[in-house]
Amino acid sequence: MSQSIKACVQRGKEIGVTLWPHRYADGCYVASLSRFERDYVRVDTLDKLIDLWRQGYKIRMSASDSDYHRSPSLIAPGAIELTIV
Repeated sequence: MSQSIKACVQRGKEIGVTLWPHRYADGCYVASLSRFERDYVRVDTLDKLIDLWRQGYKIRMSASDSDYHRSPSLIAPGAIELTIV
């Protein structure tokens, strides 16, 4: 079994849309304690990203099939849940 994280949109135009960790063109995921790029921590695996999330980091997440959530949003750790796949 593998682990992943997801978040569900709670307000706005697409309530209920599932957000997943956003993978950038360089293959990395981004976690941060703030919204500022200087604080970004880039990791190359979901396992490393999940470790940062467990430490309280926010995660950049998106929904590629959504009209409103294609750009990655910084999601607070409390709004993210662990899933077993």
